[in-house]
Amino acid sequence: MAPLSTIFKAFTAASVLTGSLIYRQTGTFVPRPGNFPATGDDTIAGGIFCISLSDLATYLSRTGNNPGGTGSEAPRGGGTATSGSGPYPAQSFADPALPKHTIFAPKTPPAGNVSLPFLTFGNGGCGTDPTPFRNFLIEVASYGYVIAADGVPGGNIGQSQTLVTNMRAALDWGVSGKASKYGNVNTTAVTTMGQSCGGLEAMSTAYRDERVKRIIMLNIAIFQDERRYLLQEIKVPVAYFIGGPKDMGYPNVSFFPPSMRTDWTVLCSICELWHGMGVVVLTK
Repeated sequence: MAPLSTIFKAFTAASVLTGSLIYRQTGTFVPRPGNFPATGDDTIAGGIFCISLSDLATYLSRTGNNPGGTGSEAPRGGGTATSGSGPYPAQSFADPALPKHTIFAPKTPPAGNVSLPFLTFGNGGCGTDPTPFRNFLIEVASYGYVIAADGVPGGNIGQSQTLVTNMRAALDWGVSGKASKYGNVNTTAVTTMGQSCGGLEAMSTAYRDERVKRIIMLNIAIFQDERRYLLQEIKVPVAYFIGGPKDMGYPNVSFFPPSMRTDWTVLCSICELWHGMGVVVLTK
């Protein structure tokens, strides 16, 4: 019997999947059970798993999970710039081969041919300036990672928000070997990651892209239940890092009531169908 991946590729090439419609996106994605676009691209920031700004306003008025809220969970600011606490002091780089992104990596390639996993990163609000996440990304990079973050300091990349095409450009750059100047980059250990809208961009980028092996979602989950059926096409481990009840992602990964349809309940319902898949949900 042919491996599942081979069967899936054959069906995709034919643009037919039993009981479903696979098509190439040409406009704004409209979710409808059984309809699966060929990629996670959309005309809105964040891709097919995200939400339009008009729908977001309705969602926030209903849940009260306001991203601009204050209190103990509010962001504490950027802090003092460091090189990270890991064994490989890190910094940010501008790379001419990826002009709309910022690279975070060890200052010098680690000795001993150390394998460096590759990550892409989407900013909160699908913003075009990764500066607010600088210390976080440098901290991660100092433990032996190469990260290509959307945007540049100042945010001048010719667009107001990033799209799936931006993160896919970083993914293409990394797996093509162009990140090798930063060390021995392991292109088989690829993760898409992002905060808020950037997290949904990470999931949309990973959708049907077999190069991506893990997804990390920070402070976010899928807003609209009508989009959750698309999780059937996520076949890699997903980690959610969520704050307390005021976190925008909290209502959609909450464990209570157990009958509530959330990201984790949908993903866990298909875990047994796709070996090697897992779901981690960490909340405050």
